[in-house]
Amino acid sequence: MSGQVKITIKDREWIAAVAATPWELTQGLGGLPGLAVGTGMLFDLGTSRAIEVTTAPMLFPLDIAFLSGDFTIKEIYRDVSPGYLVSSTSPVRYFIELNAGELAGNEVGDEASVSWLPLQESPPATPDWPSTVALLGGSLAAGVFLIGLSRHFTDSVIGSSGSVLQSAAGSLPTKCEIVTPRSYDLMSWVGAPVPDYSFSIEPEAKERRIDEVLKKLKDGVDTIQSSSHFRNFLLTMSKFHDYSIGNLILIASQNPSATRVAGFNTWKDLGRWVKKGEKGIAILAPCLPPKSSLKAEPVDELECKKDDEEEEKQEFMRPIYFKVVYVFDLSQTEGKPLPEFEVPVLTGEANEGLFDGIVHLVIGEGVTVGFNTRPYEDPAIKGFFSGKEIWVRPEESRAQQLKTLIHEVAHYYSEGVFHIPRRDAETIAESVAFAVGAHFGFDTGTRSFPYVAIWAQDKKVLERNLASIRQVTTRIIEGLESLAKKPAGVA
Repeated sequence: MSGQVKITIKDREWIAAVAATPWELTQGLGGLPGLAVGTGMLFDLGTSRAIEVTTAPMLFPLDIAFLSGDFTIKEIYRDVSPGYLVSSTSPVRYFIELNAGELAGNEVGDEASVSWLPLQESPPATPDWPSTVALLGGSLAAGVFLIGLSRHFTDSVIGSSGSVLQSAAGSLPTKCEIVTPRSYDLMSWVGAPVPDYSFSIEPEAKERRIDEVLKKLKDGVDTIQSSSHFRNFLLTMSKFHDYSIGNLILIASQNPSATRVAGFNTWKDLGRWVKKGEKGIAILAPCLPPKSSLKAEPVDELECKKDDEEEEKQEFMRPIYFKVVYVFDLSQTEGKPLPEFEVPVLTGEANEGLFDGIVHLVIGEGVTVGFNTRPYEDPAIKGFFSGKEIWVRPEESRAQQLKTLIHEVAHYYSEGVFHIPRRDAETIAESVAFAVGAHFGFDTGTRSFPYVAIWAQDKKVLERNLASIRQVTTRIIEGLESLAKKPAGVA
């Protein structure tokens, strides 16, 4: 996490982890069995905006408070059970999550005092969220919480106001569908927040559309062990590094050449229109379950179930709801040009801007980068990472130096920052180097990822390592992009 703070409201104090990076914001408290009394999490969005939070994947109830930029409480939601969606009715920058009942006695208008607590490492700078989510109104990320959604998204996608979405094929009401237990094993791949997005809903077939898309996801997961499919997945990640793993697989399987995607209405807002006859890319978005479904079974009937059915009862009380939404690639649209967007051509030529940027990035982390001649080293060794040192053989071509540099930097973040087990670090580093290079137009030349077939034998191992690749890739790309925005001479 980005650090720890002490939050004081009136006479109460909490020690809270801080979530500020995209990964931290989307991971949140997901998967935790509970919180110790007097602890919680503070989420910093970087700027004020409308926020929505889903507690669908949570395992315990929460008190949630939305706070303004000066830490004044604007709204409080108390004892929010798993499976619900809460939203701010006005723009806020922060929200805190605590054990249910711990905000008792606190009210709207109370001011919170927040102070940083010392850590071994200083908290990283708050990310540039306006630029992170500005790309076509946002992007899909992996994790637990629905963050940065606008009221427009709430009305159009969640359907809380009963609005109707425009589609390339006409206007149809949106539908939120329950995920059946047989597909629960796929939910961790897509249990992710959806950003400030305008989506197009295609006409509904008689069969449940969500089952069709979940089958595509399962097929994509099953075939990713192939090196060619895995390479397509990494190319997709290089362009949409903050999408959920599941939606990356869906995009890669349906349109591997996609460069920039958005919903039907978002393209319309940008002065572009989806071409007639174009088929949308189906992805999955969490949604608020219909009110009627929450009353599908009376409470007294639940209470009279046998003890051996307790698990099934809990699953019913916390159903998982998603909807199929459609995005379209830039190539599927026409209209007003977007001159500010350029897709880099993938080549094997050294990118000097990327070279300098990645050196500065890790030097800023306290890592020493050396290019000195070492005749005593085995000529087959092109470089290495050890502790806080990276060495790259200077006799190699500039393109080879860049490939080695990215690879060793990926090792540093994988092992030195995120503490990823060494047994998988080599393939993860090679995958990250490929994705980071491709994002900036540099082809590392990697064509084979043999260990992926071994990972795929255990879907949990595969999912964990794909998440690690995405985590490290996102950290490096966002770090490089943040450096590029700094004025010259600014450290």
